[in-house]
Amino acid sequence: MINPPSKEDLIVSIIEFLENDIIQELKGQKRFHAHVAKNSLNIVLRQLKLEEVSSEKEKDRLSKILKTDKTIKEMNKILCSKIDNNNIDIDNNELIDHLFKTTMEKLEIDQPNYSSFLDEKNKP
Repeated sequence: MINPPSKEDLIVSIIEFLENDIIQELKGQKRFHAHVAKNSLNIVLRQLKLEEVSSEKEKDRLSKILKTDKTIKEMNKILCSKIDNNNIDIDNNELIDHLFKTTMEKLEIDQPNYSSFLDEKNKP
């Protein structure tokens, strides 16, 4: 039985095709757009690999802070409202930790080569 390629394998093959066969043949705006397409596919690849676990962690942290269990979108809306209405202390260590971790997880998907992200990630 032959298994079809995974989503990740399909995306990697397209990225490699763009990188090895297409981009070097292009110039100017078309070359730039091919790089944008390649970078977008790399983001999708990282989303497939990391986003589920990242979302679970975010949901767990929000549930703990808000003492409720709703969707991430609903809890983020509640959190924003509580911050806006001064119902949660912005100096709350649990909140700060959550915001930091959520930001780092999102950067790891969107901008993993961002210098400040790398500096923080590589701290002992």
